[in-house]
Amino acid sequence: CNYGADLIDKMVLLIKEELHHFYQVMELMEKKGVTYQPIEAGRYAKGLIKQVKTYEPDALVDKLIIGAFIEARSCERFAKLAPFLEEDMEKFYVSLLRSEARHYQDYLELAEQIAGKDISERIAHFAQVEADLITSDDNDFKFHSGAPV
Repeated sequence: CNYGADLIDKMVLLIKEELHHFYQVMELMEKKGVTYQPIEAGRYAKGLIKQVKTYEPDALVDKLIIGAFIEARSCERFAKLAPFLEEDMEKFYVSLLRSEARHYQDYLELAEQIAGKDISERIAHFAQVEADLITSDDNDFKFHSGAPV
């Protein structure tokens, strides 16, 4: 397809960067004596995924838009938390928020390229779904979740 090479190139770079972040987090956790425990996706991510269309390329476009929202929220939350952390963690969070801002933009650019048309209506749809998810009560408080109960 006409977007395949660009999609693969950008996603490989993003995967490498995210994996690097994962290893950085693992090092920090080890240094601070925090045990790694896998966690399931929260209500936030599951709620967004439920809205994905079932046919291509619209399903891919939707997933990229969701990725953009998740990255944007990560950026926002890292910025809010960073000033309250120890200096090493604050610097790390600031570096992460810069990456998340780039990822957010990359996801939206890819989504629009793949769609081949204006995606603002679909972005608005996910913005409303996301607003409902983050403002409603959530029993499972995570980095991406709704209001803690």
